[in-house]
Amino acid sequence: MITNPQTLQNRKDAIIRYVRAYRETIDWMYSDPAALKTYAEFAGITEAKAKRIRDSYFPKSVLSPDNVVGLDLIMPEAVKLKFVPVPLTNEQLAELIQIPPRN
Repeated sequence: MITNPQTLQNRKDAIIRYVRAYRETIDWMYSDPAALKTYAEFAGITEAKAKRIRDSYFPKSVLSPDNVVGLDLIMPEAVKLKFVPVPLTNEQLAELIQIPPRN
């Protein structure tokens, strides 16, 4: 989920509501059997296959908006490929990655 500084400034409340709803949806997808049934019907597959797909290819931790991982691996590549001249500082990363708190 990405936005630009202007939208973050002007619509921060809407972004926070969106992230809350996204979290609720992810929690529902992994806690309520009705979610698997809904997905299976939508995809035209069995619930067993829907569960296997969800659990094997989309673990809850991967969909979570609360964790950003791998920056230590991509930062050297970003410098090497000249997307940034030097690795971003912790302060720059804190400005770049703003995750609304859970409430």
